[in-house]
Formats: sequence, C-alpha cells, structure tokens
Amino acid sequence: MSRKNLNKGLKLLFVLGIGAYIVYSLYIQLEYRNYIRQSIERNYQMLSDISNIGDNLTDRLSSFVQLSIEQSESSVEVTDELFTNWRVVNAESRNIDNYTSIISTLHTGDLETDWSLIQYSLFRVNGFIQGMTDKFLEQQAYVVSDEEYEKMNAVISIYRTISEMVKDESVDLEALLKSIKEPMLVIDDLYQHTLERLGKDY
Repeated sequence: MSRKNLNKGLKLLFVLGIGAYIVYSLYIQLEYRNYIRQSIERNYQMLSDISNIGDNLTDRLSSFVQLSIEQSESSVEVTDELFTNWRVVNAESRNIDNYTSIISTLHTGDLETDWSLIQYSLFRVNGFIQGMTDKFLEQQAYVVSDEEYEKMNAVISIYRTISEMVKDESVDLEALLKSIKEPMLVIDDLYQHTLERLGKDY
C-alpha cells in the first residue's frame, strides 16, 4: 500500500471514528434524558400513592385528635378506639415511609432540589408519628400535649394539601412545597435552616 493510500485510509478511519463518537454521544444523551423522564414519572407516581395513603392516615388521625380532646375521662371503649385509630395512623405512616424511600432525588434534572425537599419533609412527618408511637408504647397511655396536638394538626394539613394538589394532572412541586411550609415549620424546628441551606425561600 502506498503512502498516499495509507493516509487516505487513516483519514477515513478518523472520520468514521468521529462519526461513531458523535452517534454514541447522542445515544447516551437520549438515554439519559429518557432515564430522567422515567425517574420523574416514577416520583410522581410515588407521590400519588402517598397521597392516597395519606387520605386514610388523615381521616384516622383526625378521629384520634377529636376523640382524645373530647373524652377528658378515659374508658376502655375510648382507649380501644384511640388504639385502633393510632394503629392505622402508624401503619399508614410506615407505608408512606416506604414509598418515600423509593422517590429518586438523583437524575431529576432541575427538579432535584424540590424532590429532595419533598422527601426530607415526608421523612420528618413520619419521624414525628414514629416518635409519638414510641411515646405511647412507653407510657402505655395516649397522653398528648398541646404542642403535640399542634404537630398532629400540622400533619393533617400537610397530607390534605398533598391530596388536593396531586389531583391535578401536573403537580407544581414548588407550589406544593410553598403550601406545606408553615405546617412543616411546626413539625420540624430545623426546617427553616434546611430551606436556607438548599437556597429555597418559599
């Protein structure tokens, strides 16, 4: 093979290599965009499932709060009803915790911070419920302080807000986070600091 033909062959291989690299790069970009889309769609599905579970949790927690306030003197019947309601609240909270864990905060593009904050918020809400469960088990009684009642009402507000906003086909995450900010501040003393750390001012 002459030197001239060798140079032509090398140039052709170089052009083919560049072309293959461009095609491969485009393929990777398309695959990554598709992965981001699937991750976001899965997150919205998890949020919809959490909303459905939250509806039942809210109903039971509302009944628990109302019953414990109205019944100043405990009886076997009242205690049994409180136990039944809180058992459901705790079980649904654990279910929500599982779905929350599935939410992906990576590969969600510009929505990564919003999804991270939603996940953090739900974990904090469920952490409060778990803490109350531990307290009830330790005390063997359903004694609730005024501050704890306030936090329970905040939980109710958060899940009702999620339920209302998830009904829309396109959930505005920023609007959702803005709507749950005040009740989250009641539940989590560090929530404002978390917002500032993430550069979010709702």
